[in-house]
Amino acid sequence: MTIDPVDRQLEKMAVTTPEIDEPAFAASVWQRIHHRPKRWREFVDGLKSVSPGVAWRAAPAAMALVVGSVSGAALATDRDVDDLAVFTSHAPYSISALADLPKAGS
Repeated sequence: MTIDPVDRQLEKMAVTTPEIDEPAFAASVWQRIHHRPKRWREFVDGLKSVSPGVAWRAAPAAMALVVGSVSGAALATDRDVDDLAVFTSHAPYSISALADLPKAGS
């Protein structure tokens, strides 16, 4: 009976011991954990110096979005909409209605 190559590899892995210096590995992990907030704080401090300029440039776009949303909601009329109206032949965006549009230049 032959041994499957996967089984052979698993037996080989079970016999060998990992060659990892556990104290050094743990120390490097904790060093990375402790240094991460410092880099994050530097990034946030960099954003704080840029945020006033970004706010002044984003304010008109935000205001236009709010005014457009409010005026669009005010101009929208309440009406009874039949959900199946798109399948009728006289729907405004049906193919038959679009085919009856006048051609450009005539």
